[in-house]
Amino acid sequence: MYMEYIIVTFESTNFAIQAESVLKQLNLNVQIIPTPREITLSCGISILTQIENLKEIDELVKVGKIRIKEVYNYIKDDVKKLERLRP
Repeated sequence: MYMEYIIVTFESTNFAIQAESVLKQLNLNVQIIPTPREITLSCGISILTQIENLKEIDELVKVGKIRIKEVYNYIKDDVKKLERLRP
């Protein structure tokens, strides 16, 4: 079954937890996950959410409400695929 998400990475665990709180206050469906090793070793946790939330996340970064490191497109199909969307 084909499913598409984004994974948002952070410089620190603190930034990830703060972002989770802000996103949940906006009633966005987010999940804290261990950061996949193929992405980065800098922070141990990331946020997994629907790709439809990317515009809202970009806006929150723009106005300084959350601080992120990178955003990856995560496609879960017969084979899992990761592709960086934002530096």
